Amino acid sequence: MSTIAAAFGSPISHSLSPAIHNAAFAAAQRSGEYVAVECGLDDVETTMENLQSAGLVGLSVTMPLKEAVIDYLDFVTPDADFLNAVNCISFGPNGSIGHNTDGDGCCDALVDQGAAQLRGATVVLLGAGGTARSIALALVRRGAHVVVVNRTQSHAMDLVNSFAGFGDEVSISVGDQSTIASASILINATSVGMNSSEMPVDPSVLHQQLIVLDAVYSPLETSLLSAARAAGATVVDGLWMLIHQARHQQKLWFGEFSDASAMRLAAERELSARRK
Repeated sequence: MSTIAAAFGSPISHSLSPAIHNAAFAAAQRSGEYVAVECGLDDVETTMENLQSAGLVGLSVTMPLKEAVIDYLDFVTPDADFLNAVNCISFGPNGSIGHNTDGDGCCDALVDQGAAQLRGATVVLLGAGGTARSIALALVRRGAHVVVVNRTQSHAMDLVNSFAGFGDEVSISVGDQSTIASASILINATSVGMNSSEMPVDPSVLHQQLIVLDAVYSPLETSLLSAARAAGATVVDGLWMLIHQARHQQKLWFGEFSDASAMRLAAERELSARRK
């Protein structure tokens, strides 16, 4: 079977992308295969050239290549340019285009799995790194008010200040955990809770009016999601965010969104196989 798309980065062996994208291909009866390609920072240009010349429609970009690939692209979308991070490349007649689908993946998971209304919502966003930045951009584009909460206040300020050029149409500010009381959505965009029982917030601030999304998906049910569930909140796990950002990649490559349920099932099977 010919390869038509790939993920590349390092280390790549743990990536769920092949399971997720190949399930989407199967559901759409698309002939071709999605593979994982190990690629470090020194090999970006050569690997991209080889994959593009092999006739691939596009690539998923993982760490540590999200910034490095930008130098070798023909075009970068305004969002990816603002974020200085590319997680998806599409190859077409006009060359290579860099995109970033992380933020839209998070928003779609909130809407589709959490039944969230984003316009006018107050969203507390935990974290100030690359993932938080991409989520913040997608949220303000959809009319949400974003409150950034981070352990290092100066990093939260830096993230908020980076939006200064957007003008009055965007609403983003720095806050603390007390803001969660009046928020309708809480997103953990930190690594706190990854493969641990650590909590990014005090569980006492969680309430039943909240929709809580944790970008961490290992474990699938993090301590934050367990505590949120116990508080009566609606919870959305990080695997849904991963699936929805992959659906946006499929839309960029093939012009249509793929089957979320088939992708989810494949990802869950892959995760359970790894736990054995």
